Amino acid sequence: MKPTDGLTSRKQQILEQAAKLFRTRGFKGASLRQIAEKVGMEGPSLYNHIKSKHELLSILVMNNAREFNHRINEIHASSLSSLDKIDRVISLHIELTVVNPDAMSLMLSEWTHLEADERLEYVKLRDSYENQFKEILEQAMFEGDVVQMDVNFMLFMILSTLRSLYAWCARYKNYNRLEMEAYLKQGILKGILKKA
Repeated sequence: MKPTDGLTSRKQQILEQAAKLFRTRGFKGASLRQIAEKVGMEGPSLYNHIKSKHELLSILVMNNAREFNHRINEIHASSLSSLDKIDRVISLHIELTVVNPDAMSLMLSEWTHLEADERLEYVKLRDSYENQFKEILEQAMFEGDVVQMDVNFMLFMILSTLRSLYAWCARYKNYNRLEMEAYLKQGILKGILKKA
């Protein structure tokens, strides 16, 4: 997991184990006692590092959601061509997924267990991200670089692949990242590029 400002290495260990347990057992199925055991601590000692199980989920999900939104804002506002922007979005997903596939998996379903205010923020960030990516795809269609199809379906197709990448990364931890990135870009872009 990428170090987060202000987090001790002990808290990083707790977050990594929480992400694994939340992915395999679900947020409701994982307990703080189980997380403490995984990091070799007594249950009560965990509270020296965290306030609650919800805090762990919040850090794991919201840090990624905010990072995605921040980075796509930069990509969307850049002077890059629409195809280069699509390329950067694919790289972004790979970069964040390789860092912590377990935490990335939580963004698909476990986000529903966030506290109410963060759940609303998460949905807002997710929708903003998807809308900006959609605009990039629409621009690529307008410029004639990608095939004409329902842009919502194209967005769904690409994001479904990118969002499920965590399963591959969790299973093949030592897979060459550059090779994986090349294959993904070839597979996604070959499917949407307009033939000359």
